[in-house]
Amino acid sequence: MNKSRVLQYCLSTAWGGLEMVALETALKLKARGHRCVTVCAPGSPLQQKLHLAGLMTIGVKPGHKYFSPRLLAVTRRLLRDGRFSTVLIQQMADLWHVAPALSGLDDIHLVAVSHTFVGVSKKDILHTLLYGRLDQMIALTDLHKRNLLAHLPLAPEMITILPNAVDGARFHPRRRDTAFRSRYLNGAQDVLIGVVSRLDRAKGLLEAVRAAALLKNDRVDFQMVIVGQETAGEPGSKQALEGEITSLGLGDRVHLVGHLHDVERAMASFDLLLMPSPAETFGRVVIEAMASGVPVVASRGGGVPGIIRHGVNGLLFEPMNVPDMAGQLKKISSDPQERARIATEGLRSVERDYESDVVARKLFRLLKLQ
Repeated sequence: MNKSRVLQYCLSTAWGGLEMVALETALKLKARGHRCVTVCAPGSPLQQKLHLAGLMTIGVKPGHKYFSPRLLAVTRRLLRDGRFSTVLIQQMADLWHVAPALSGLDDIHLVAVSHTFVGVSKKDILHTLLYGRLDQMIALTDLHKRNLLAHLPLAPEMITILPNAVDGARFHPRRRDTAFRSRYLNGAQDVLIGVVSRLDRAKGLLEAVRAAALLKNDRVDFQMVIVGQETAGEPGSKQALEGEITSLGLGDRVHLVGHLHDVERAMASFDLLLMPSPAETFGRVVIEAMASGVPVVASRGGGVPGIIRHGVNGLLFEPMNVPDMAGQLKKISSDPQERARIATEGLRSVERDYESDVVARKLFRLLKLQ
């Protein structure tokens, strides 16, 4: 079978959901036999992880966010000499470097993934020319697609909904670990609530701690474990959380455990996952918990309602509404049968819509790969 050459473009120097998708995409392409080369920032976490996985990269120093003659020249040379059939952009700002470099190279298929909501209109002439080179845009949920249509110069048929994927072999109920649970639980009646998130003021973690205080006041038997570390270069969130935990007398109930290399073990060991962030475009931890057989209680904000149907495969609360958050947590904490039912529905949702192989097949069709 004739395999294709794909140039993936992602000059992000951070490490988060967007960069994880870039790594996962390169791995999927390699497993299918396609040649994938990723343009990334030298020494970035993405480049380091791609190298560890034995994947090809080209290190290019990021330039001006919107236009860089140097980046344009480098990209043009790569596209002209590399015999690539497809270019996949993972960070929308990189479209400024790629679209102009494709001038006259009409046989190269250009696909871009939007990982965030857009907040300002980009329907001016310049953006219309820029986005006019796209063959397809990927949105993560239906709500995300509606947001992009409202702000970008794209017709509905130009935007395809393709969610993030979860590796069902990695996130699986069999990862449940009694040793991990016993580290935090004080009694057989305790419910272990997990939160997996960067420690960031925008993630709703202070509200999660305040909801924990309401659960304690209502005599709910629970322990809460918050997994994650501070956003790089933005200190202060951990200290703020520690202060809130102390001031509310929750030192014996809420535990900050930092980054875990085996987060899949922790995920499967929770009795439920709380996702307090008010405005996630998608929310990867939601489908990771579902795949782990763990019911989810999540904010109704962002794209999460496109994943969770309230009362069917999860529970939703109003964003940043602490009493509502605590109410949903209390309701499911007190009903193990309901937790089991929702967990089963969550697993069905993952198998149907979010399993890695399911999403990969759809992506390959969009990229026009064999």
